[in-house]
Amino acid sequence: MRDHNMDKEHNNIIRREGQDMGKEGIRGVKAEMSDEIFQKISKLVHEKIGLKLTDKKKYMVYSRLSRRLRELGLTNFNKYYQLLKKDTSELEELINLLTTNVTNFFREIHHFAFLKNRVFTELKQEKHNKKIRVWSAGCSSGEEAYSLAIILYDHFGPEWDIKILATDINTEVLNMAREGIYNYQQVKNIPYNLLSRYFLMGTGDNEGLFKVKDDIKKLIVFKKLNLNSGSYQIESKLDFIFCRNVFIYFNHKIRARILEHFYRLLKDNGYLFLGHSESINNSRAKNNRWKLVWQTTYQKTGKGERDGA
Repeated sequence: MRDHNMDKEHNNIIRREGQDMGKEGIRGVKAEMSDEIFQKISKLVHEKIGLKLTDKKKYMVYSRLSRRLRELGLTNFNKYYQLLKKDTSELEELINLLTTNVTNFFREIHHFAFLKNRVFTELKQEKHNKKIRVWSAGCSSGEEAYSLAIILYDHFGPEWDIKILATDINTEVLNMAREGIYNYQQVKNIPYNLLSRYFLMGTGDNEGLFKVKDDIKKLIVFKKLNLNSGSYQIESKLDFIFCRNVFIYFNHKIRARILEHFYRLLKDNGYLFLGHSESINNSRAKNNRWKLVWQTTYQKTGKGERDGA
């Protein structure tokens, strides 16, 4: 669930789906979505994962769920809402349909430069046990997690104990991430030396596909996790957390609660990487818990007041 350009992506989707609507009435589904049903579905999604669906997202919700109604053989959205309330598997399908997943390998390259130029140097100096623990929160289809695994493995080598927890609420993209198979357009931002070293190139029927090598895949555990839940069940202290272009989907209260979890899970002086449009509100004089050290990069510091985001 990610990307600062969610609104842009939704607008593109709306234009495409609007064209489909004009031609086919959303593939034959003619039921209307009332404001009341939209608000009920929005409330259900917000209570479950904290995602706020504003009124401008109504058509996006309508178009995606119209296709789902057709698949289920339902004739109106009220019946679908009743199904959501009693069927947890359908609620999971709803979340998969409504969470937008746009990501790339080595996206926001300045974060990876900061890792190599500063964080890795500190880890080598501090980590006598050669153990590194990282979390990619909102990992989508895996590109971010694999990017982290590649640069960590490439820098530290196989003798270091490297583990990356990669989580998302969307089970469909998690399955894609676990496969670790990407097409040329998806891997084109990876430097050639890293691509040739850490990916297998497909041949025959798989020509044009690239599969992450097992040495990299084994560093990552992909897991479903709801950032809006009360407990994350993560035991290890983390050296750094990537949670980029995720906060934009949550309100202030939920962001503050997530930051509390991050602060607790990070080791002293650990790092938190946010998306390019996200920040932590450190305006209060007594709040010295997070120090901005680089572009949307924060370091855990003292114990001040609770966080604002």
